[in-house]
Amino acid sequence: MSYKKLVSLLAVSALALGACATDEAEEDNTDATEEVEVEEEETEGSSTKDLIEQAKGESGEAFPDYGLTVVGAWTVDGYSIDYVVGEGATIPVEIVTEKDSYNVYLLEDGLVSEVVSNEPEVNFLVEDPTADVEYHVGISPEDLGEVGDEVSVDDFKRSERIIFSEVEAGADEE
Repeated sequence: MSYKKLVSLLAVSALALGACATDEAEEDNTDATEEVEVEEEETEGSSTKDLIEQAKGESGEAFPDYGLTVVGAWTVDGYSIDYVVGEGATIPVEIVTEKDSYNVYLLEDGLVSEVVSNEPEVNFLVEDPTADVEYHVGISPEDLGEVGDEVSVDDFKRSERIIFSEVEAGADEE
């Protein structure tokens, strides 16, 4: 008897599922057809070239005029630069721009400690890095000041915070 009950249950389930799938499929096909017709109406008269030009116009600041990359380990607090205790720390910075004129700054607690102009690769040297000082590198097309002048990080087109991490003398060579 259990065999007959299983076959009956299977037959009823198959019919119920078959009926449900048929109704949904018909409804989905109707919706998909309506969406395609709407999309065709919206894209009439639009060529690929027009769409590309529209995308370029809407990209805005997707590709900034001035950029910089710090060669170091990125953290949520800034770029971490390793240095050997008792030695100076070098901050390697790569400039990303097609512009001919720009200035790259190293700030120590908001004061300019070094300025380099129009160089695509810059290596700033901090002779005695300390955790008590906040360091930033930034790029600007304008002259924001000279060594010793106070500059706000907000004045840069692009800037990055620098954090120094102490390492043992032999650990850097491995």
